[in-house]
Amino acid sequence: MVLSVCHELLDASVQNLQKLQAAIDPATQSGELRAVVSALSESFASLQKAIAQVETQQEAIATDCHNYRELFEFAPDGYFVTDETGIVQSANRAATVILGSDLIGQNLKEYVLPANQEQFQRFLGQLQRGQNLKSLDLKMLFPTGQPFDATFTILSVRDGNGKVVALRWWIQDTTERKQDEEQLWRANQQLEIRLASLNAKMNLLERQIRSEREEQSRVARHLAHNEGKLRALMQHSSDIVNIIDTDASIQYCSPSVFRILGFQPEDIVGKKLVQFIHPDDLPIFQSFLSQSQQAISISPPMVMRYRHINGDWVYLESVCNDLVQDPNIQGIVINSRDITDRKRTQTALQESELRLAAIAASMPGTFYRLVWNPDGTVTLPFISDGLIELTGMQPKQAMARPDRLADLVYLDDREQFEAMVRAGIEKLATFRREFRIVTKSGEVKWVQDIARYYRSEDGSTIADGVCIDISERGDVESELQRAHELLQAVVRSSPVSIDIISPEGKVLLWNPAAEKIFGWSAAEVIGNPLPVTMSQSDSEFQVFLETLAGDGLNAVETVYPCKDGTTLDVSLSTAQVKDAEGKILGVLRIIEDISDRKRKEAELRRLESLVNAQTATELSLHEAAQKNGNGSFNFMSAYLQNGTSALASGQLLLSQYASGKREFLGWNLCGVSLANADLQQSNLSGSQLNGSDLGNTNLQRANLRGVDLRGANLHKANLNGTDLRGADLRGADLHDADLRDANLMGVSIDEAALAGAILSGENVV
Repeated sequence: MVLSVCHELLDASVQNLQKLQAAIDPATQSGELRAVVSALSESFASLQKAIAQVETQQEAIATDCHNYRELFEFAPDGYFVTDETGIVQSANRAATVILGSDLIGQNLKEYVLPANQEQFQRFLGQLQRGQNLKSLDLKMLFPTGQPFDATFTILSVRDGNGKVVALRWWIQDTTERKQDEEQLWRANQQLEIRLASLNAKMNLLERQIRSEREEQSRVARHLAHNEGKLRALMQHSSDIVNIIDTDASIQYCSPSVFRILGFQPEDIVGKKLVQFIHPDDLPIFQSFLSQSQQAISISPPMVMRYRHINGDWVYLESVCNDLVQDPNIQGIVINSRDITDRKRTQTALQESELRLAAIAASMPGTFYRLVWNPDGTVTLPFISDGLIELTGMQPKQAMARPDRLADLVYLDDREQFEAMVRAGIEKLATFRREFRIVTKSGEVKWVQDIARYYRSEDGSTIADGVCIDISERGDVESELQRAHELLQAVVRSSPVSIDIISPEGKVLLWNPAAEKIFGWSAAEVIGNPLPVTMSQSDSEFQVFLETLAGDGLNAVETVYPCKDGTTLDVSLSTAQVKDAEGKILGVLRIIEDISDRKRKEAELRRLESLVNAQTATELSLHEAAQKNGNGSFNFMSAYLQNGTSALASGQLLLSQYASGKREFLGWNLCGVSLANADLQQSNLSGSQLNGSDLGNTNLQRANLRGVDLRGANLHKANLNGTDLRGADLRGADLHDADLRDANLMGVSIDEAALAGAILSGENVV
């Protein structure tokens, strides 16, 4: 656009110049002016040419710019420009593919993995402060939220003052490259490990080859000189082969001496053999030498200690063969075998047997080994002497017949014992069992048997075990078991609710009475918190906390809910439950249903209120009668003789009898039902009980003198020792009534009525 304006100005200037030229008279034109005009024309021409060149260059630049724009837009790597704060201003397609199409205007920080955002912010701050940072590796996020590894190359754009005003970013997704690098690193590590292993094997092989070559060279040298001797010697060789002279000088020693004693053969050849034998064992060797001088002989095996190069002593079992007369040998051949391990094993076995014997002697029981052979037989290779004290049986007797041990098991425990033995043979495990035995003297003892079962190579099953006398503990445990069973029976049969609540609020015990009273079964509550309806009360929670703190309750009356939503009046007692160490296991709650008692007390209060009201009425009548001159008036008798109050009187009588009262003289109880009631030793003299139901009632030793019992039901009533003098029993049902020792003097009764009663010879009628 600027070049177009310049063109227009240049054309206008040329036109103006031409007009000026035309306006000036050529005759008046001076040479100087013509020169200036000519120079200007040339300058204008040069300027036009320069402008044409600039336009050509501009077109080339525009073409390059277009090419660069396409290169920028379609580059395979992401490229974008941000301001100094990281806000994206422009981006190519690859960048939008990597980071999303809505990249423009977004802060680059939003595309950084949250864990790396702080690192990115520090890096951006360093760029803003002018530090020359060119690359950065970060974890970025794809638009899908999936992380990827990215490498940035950054170029800062600065203004004239050197301040960073923009940042140019080149981003590459290096996830695959890093994965490839990691795989390459792992492969390189594995290759290095294999290479190191191969090098180690090569070094080992090289050392082995070198050692074998040295050994072969040494053997070859000896073979060249001793080929004849070695052929004869191989017939008698054991482990170490020595050839000595009659003066005990060593002529030859086999290479195996190095493996056993640490010496090289050439180190000991020419030396005396006695230099290597333990001083305490020299008499054995000297005895052989003295015998070999008398006749050619082969010695029996001799065990002697030989000195090792490190100073230790090695046990060798040697056999000496005198071959001095053999021209190929001309010496005494000694074949020696290393038995150090065998001697150590024998020593260790002896020490172990001594320790086992000491332990077995000190144990309150017996050790044994029992073997079940593949052919079905049972053997007892070993059993300690503790069997004598435990059972009175000798170990020899038990080993001769192992079945005798099974006969000692208490008859009631024998089936369980045999089952445990069979399980041990089948499962090949360690079993611990407790049972009773009967000793030879007839004493019953509790024993604990611990045995480990295993299979041997020949297929036999072996049990190594110990049987310990635990009679004292067994008796205590039996007593505890009986006490526990008794306690369980008491809890199960208790008519009151008994439960235990853990400190965490979970139910540990819930007896049948609790199920019956509250409606929740034990399966519903045991192991779970108390039902919400039973634990939601603040007062109940406070009681629980106070009991845990040590303040138990004793017969506190309260109200508890049931599963069906109803409530019960209960008496609550609580106490702590502790283990043997004093640790609190929970809170014991004993809850008694007192709803019936509460109802009876309420009924008693109602009846007492009724009686009090009637008494007040009769008192008023009595006072009125006195005012009217009618004399005294027995208001209680009048009330009790009122037939309409008989039912209330019966209920009042039972309630007062339950509270301890026994005097009920002159009461009106006509037609009342007292069946199955307990009224023994009560005083009902002068009362009216005609038409009442006294079936199965306990009136033993009661005072019923002058009582009106006409038409009363006394079927199966207990009148043993009762005072019935002057009572009216006409029409009464006395079938199966117990009248033994009863006083029937002056009784009005039908003779036929006594026919079905139980009488004694002391009855007076």
